Amino acid sequence: MVRHLLLLTAVLCMGLAGCASKPDTKQQEGNQQIMQLQANAERAYKMAMLDQAESLYFEVLASVPNYAPAWFRLGNIYTRTGRHDAAIAAYSKNLEFQPDNQKAFYNISLVRIKQSTETLAAATKHGDVNSPIGKQIQALLDALNQLQREPNKSDQQTQAAL
Repeated sequence: MVRHLLLLTAVLCMGLAGCASKPDTKQQEGNQQIMQLQANAERAYKMAMLDQAESLYFEVLASVPNYAPAWFRLGNIYTRTGRHDAAIAAYSKNLEFQPDNQKAFYNISLVRIKQSTETLAAATKHGDVNSPIGKQIQALLDALNQLQREPNKSDQQTQAAL
């Protein structure tokens, strides 16, 4: 969180550096408000108040649309609330501004696995499950479910990425 606040402060300071030598009180107050919004969003996120966190991150992004950590957190919020397409869009937006963020790539892949699992589960309810493709669907679904159940380090890594 401190790193995110430092990044937000740096972005805001760069905007101030281009201003006239006189301090612009309104600009400084606006920057402080954005930093407070970010801190409130982070607090709500950590307390699992995801609707509130989402609204606050959108307020931050209204002022600083290229603030990558807010896009990443929105991706996490959408993942946790089952809004997979929105999660992928938010993680992708994060990657526009932070192209080396491996966590965003990893989280996109986790969301895609969840989407694939849901699609295959739906497919098992249609058609002949004993047909060759029905058997392939079930085998792939079983493999994805097993992958998501692995009780080893991957669970801890998955939670750490989110």
